[in-house]
Amino acid sequence: MRPTPTPQSPALLTTSTDQANEAIRVFLRARAGRALRPAERAEYGRLLGVYTRALRGEMEQAA
Repeated sequence: MRPTPTPQSPALLTTSTDQANEAIRVFLRARAGRALRPAERAEYGRLLGVYTRALRGEMEQAA
C-alpha cells in the first residue's frame, strides 16, 4: 500500500487541476451511496486543498 502523500510532498505541489479533480472523483466514486466517515472527510478536505493549490498555481501562471 502506498503511503498517503502529505501536503508538503513535491508531487502534490506540482499536481495539475485535472489530476487533483480526478483524484477527488475517484475518491468520492469509491464511497458513493453513503456518508463519509470522519477520516474520509479529512482526506476529502486534503484533496480539496490540493485542488485549490493547483488552481491557484495555474491562475498565477496565466496572469
